Amino acid sequence: MGDYLAHIPRNTSLVRATGAVRAVRLFLEECRPCVQIIFFLRFLAGALTTTAHRPAGWGHQLAGPGVSWVLASLFAYGINGVSDVSEDRVNATGRPIARGELSPRTAATLTWLAAAGSVITALACGDALFTGLVLVYLVIGYAYSAAPFPLKCSALGASGAVLAMGLLTYAAGWQATGGGTPSGATVALAVTMSLWMAVVGAVTKDFSHAAGDAAAGRRTSVTAWGPSAARLVAAAGAPAVAAGFLLAGLPWPVLRVPSLVLLGGAVTVAVLCWTTRRDPARGRTPYRAFMVSQHLVHGALFLQLAL
Repeated sequence: MGDYLAHIPRNTSLVRATGAVRAVRLFLEECRPCVQIIFFLRFLAGALTTTAHRPAGWGHQLAGPGVSWVLASLFAYGINGVSDVSEDRVNATGRPIARGELSPRTAATLTWLAAAGSVITALACGDALFTGLVLVYLVIGYAYSAAPFPLKCSALGASGAVLAMGLLTYAAGWQATGGGTPSGATVALAVTMSLWMAVVGAVTKDFSHAAGDAAAGRRTSVTAWGPSAARLVAAAGAPAVAAGFLLAGLPWPVLRVPSLVLLGGAVTVAVLCWTTRRDPARGRTPYRAFMVSQHLVHGALFLQLAL
């Protein structure tokens, strides 16, 4: 029976298609769906706070730019996964490349296809400034992870890169709906939530990655400053950013509830920075609180816009 089955011709096209679908699925997992979602929410927030409920902010006007920006974000996190294989294995992140289910070569191919698709889609939108934002984002995304001087290897470089990538994402949403003079609410949201990424996210991420970062010779917040100093920076920085957002949001009713949500998230992050300092098993908890907080802030923003 086994010999008989072995001689049955296979549908090679079907096998290849199945393999390709599996590779794409693993690539998307490698690019961290929760991160991809928040980048898209930032893009939408930049668009919707600019349009101020105008119908022009929806539909076909955002479709092309939105696809381009999603592909650009996939490139940035795809190149990061390809570049971080050894560190991810030391840190036991469990992502597809590190666990051996997705080859770095396949991931790299999909990464560069995402970059090409992003640029082609941006050019098709016919907006020179938006295309410029995409290109700058791609360059910073590459520079964050890849040779010759990866920005991820220093605390300042990592924070500066994520700050720029956050600002560029909100700016892309703003430009996708026609640009012009950005509203005060758009500026306050973009600056605050980009600082949240740079001051809180880029630091708390390092708590659970110290072993791999040290092995790779990175000078991150934890390996350069020490665990206690890094936790102090995040614990103090989170409420400071949230307080600034609360003050900045006072003139803009649409930001009042989101700013209160961020304040609650900041207090949670600050508490977790200290309560988890002697518990390596919970080292990623402050980062998760950071991530959940920014999802909730944008959810609150969209709810306010819908009312």
